[in-house]
Amino acid sequence: MKFLTVLLLCIITLLQAESFFILNNIKKVYPVVEIQTDKIDKSYKTNIRNAIDETLQELNIDTSGYDPRAFALVVSHAYVKETLVIHTRLVMAEEVRRLDDGQKAFGLTYRDEESFVVEDINDSDSIKEGVEDTVDTLLSKFADQYRDDNKLKPKTTHTGDQSFAQAMGYETNYQAALQKAKKEHKNLMLVLTTSYCPWCRKFETNVLQKEEVNTEIHKKYVPLILNRDEKQFPEQFTSTFTPVIYFIDATNEKILHKVTGYSQREEFMYLLK
Repeated sequence: MKFLTVLLLCIITLLQAESFFILNNIKKVYPVVEIQTDKIDKSYKTNIRNAIDETLQELNIDTSGYDPRAFALVVSHAYVKETLVIHTRLVMAEEVRRLDDGQKAFGLTYRDEESFVVEDINDSDSIKEGVEDTVDTLLSKFADQYRDDNKLKPKTTHTGDQSFAQAMGYETNYQAALQKAKKEHKNLMLVLTTSYCPWCRKFETNVLQKEEVNTEIHKKYVPLILNRDEKQFPEQFTSTFTPVIYFIDATNEKILHKVTGYSQREEFMYLLK
């Protein structure tokens, strides 16, 4: 009876937790990428593997050589009636010993997944972008839990505002950007970031740095990027979430529109146009 009570308490604790899995003291894994769909070119495995290696390297997890602990990212698809859905799964499995006979088995020790609906099955760029988003999401969630479970400090992932601004033609001073917008008869686009913000870096890389997006932005706006942790700006633009994008009327500094969180390239382009 005592054992059953303890077991019940453990189950309740697991159900209340964000994850059933514990990521303590994982020092080495064997990365695997499987694309089990013809909707994604097999050559894209290299991009996914690079993303995995970058994440695990930041966590100081060794990926050299073979290891019985597999870290696998699997991309597949399914149809719900006539709607195409792309599934991305991140799993970690390793050799474990059964309690009853001590025999070796292959046990699942981590699992997470993301899916998205494909609006246009002929738009390969959109599908690839969706896979990029789901892969980044899964790896970010894994990294966040790994840091929490191992009591590691969050990594500074967004410190290149000045270099980004210089490369993409963004302003880094609010008043200077405001005066420029008034002079050019444009509105202001403010991108607000923080130092510990993986989705800010992702938004820069996957959306703002794309040529067609940057061209559209400069056509209609004077773009400005500010780090919430470092820059001074009017209190009306303070936000608890990042990234956040404000579209501002340069004549009266009124907020015309606010976009909170990461937006896919297609969504953001639609908003700009």
